[in-house]
Amino acid sequence: MVGDTPADFLSLDTENSINRRVFETSLDLIMVTDRRGRILRISPSVRTLLGYDRAEIEGHVASDFIHPDDLDPTRGEMRVARKGHATRYFDCRYMHRDGYAVALNWTGVWSEADQHHFFIGRDMTEMNRIAAALRQAQKMEAVGQLTGGLAHDFNNILMVVLGNIDAIEEETGLSEKVRTMLSEIGRAGLRAADLTRQLLAFSRQQPLQPEITNLNALVASLGKLLRRTLGEQIIIDERLSATLAPAVVDRAQFESALLNLCVNARDAMPNGGRLMIETSTVELDEDYATDNPEAKPGRYAMLAVTDTGSGMSKQVLDHVFEPFFTTKEVGKGTGLGLSMVYGFIKQSQGHIKIYSEVGQGTSVKIYLPVAVGQHAEATPVVGQAMPRGNERVLLVEDDVQVRTSVRRQLDSLGYRVTEVDNGDAALGLLAQSGAFAFDLVLSDVVMPGKANGIQLAEAIGQRRPDVRVILMSGYTENAMLQAGGLGDGMRLLIKPFRKVELAQALREALHAGEVAG
Repeated sequence: MVGDTPADFLSLDTENSINRRVFETSLDLIMVTDRRGRILRISPSVRTLLGYDRAEIEGHVASDFIHPDDLDPTRGEMRVARKGHATRYFDCRYMHRDGYAVALNWTGVWSEADQHHFFIGRDMTEMNRIAAALRQAQKMEAVGQLTGGLAHDFNNILMVVLGNIDAIEEETGLSEKVRTMLSEIGRAGLRAADLTRQLLAFSRQQPLQPEITNLNALVASLGKLLRRTLGEQIIIDERLSATLAPAVVDRAQFESALLNLCVNARDAMPNGGRLMIETSTVELDEDYATDNPEAKPGRYAMLAVTDTGSGMSKQVLDHVFEPFFTTKEVGKGTGLGLSMVYGFIKQSQGHIKIYSEVGQGTSVKIYLPVAVGQHAEATPVVGQAMPRGNERVLLVEDDVQVRTSVRRQLDSLGYRVTEVDNGDAALGLLAQSGAFAFDLVLSDVVMPGKANGIQLAEAIGQRRPDVRVILMSGYTENAMLQAGGLGDGMRLLIKPFRKVELAQALREALHAGEVAG
């Protein structure tokens, strides 16, 4: 038997059985096409990745499903493969049934004997999202190093300028005109010095004096100043947790950051509005850190500042922490306010997250590390056993990255998931007889289209009261209730949430349905 390989011991039937099992259970997309691109066979994973059943794709040409911009490069790869280049690696986006593009990385090989192309496509959505987040974090780090170096050098130049101004002003016999000019130069120099201080804050090079701090006390102490600064047209609502864990932070810098956030909120509400300041103790887990590479898992004291202002688009959010980026009119802001807050929080080993919707408002959440050895309100332990299920869940979320992340969590918990990207699509399923075969709907609140999450929940409550609904939002529950957005019986899951929180919320909602039934 010397020289025999493991394949020698497998019968043809066994090999075929193994191949079928691999094909049927693959998470990647396995596809076989003829030389013209007609799809002869595709793996069942197409349902999860692209939203189609196999029968809807097999027999069609692949170009019917490929993103238009990727058609020519893909055809070129197939031509090269047929010329004898055995294995090809390339990227090509396919269109999901719901209309959005799915980034796939393909391994392709041409079989001259079979006259077929064999492809394996891997969904790169999550990897691309994480890579983009890492690039953003690296960009902010690089910009921070650059601005820090410039600020230090500029400070040295200013020292020379201001020192010489002081020396000249001590001279006798200077005319009043010259003294006035020197005074103006000095004021300009001090403004420039303040600018360098802001740049140093962004680059995390400012001196800090962190100490164990009760954030609630700091918020309360700023109450009068905030009311004078923001004006009577802004209603301030404080919701401070009685069991908030002490944080480790520079008190003066924290007060400055909070004031900065509140002033930004005021500017987003020129005609008045409501500003909510909340505190609580939270725990960020490994799943959250995976989705937000700049964050570290752990227990934090959280402060949220939520306004009812104009909100920000995704394009603005992508640049909101960058120095000198501002949406305000020329002369109305330097674009360093949020940059300073960002740098201060990062230097404090914390984390900052912004959730915003155009026309709905903005919520900024600051996470500061809890003092070691300090007790806080009970939170679920990371890594504990999580309740699972196999019920049918409809996931409604317009953000592809968020939808992918939540879908991954639901799949790992055992649920059977169907996903759509807006409330209108979910209402379309609700209107179809027999199409709404779900036990629970997990929906974002703010989405494009006519129906938001709350309207979807109300429609489901009227037509299918047996179906449970959980709403997801980056706004806190207090902010949602204050805005009158949550109806009776609506459950809210606050973003970001951990997998264990999602698991518990699902079981609580589904169990409530069983009890009610």
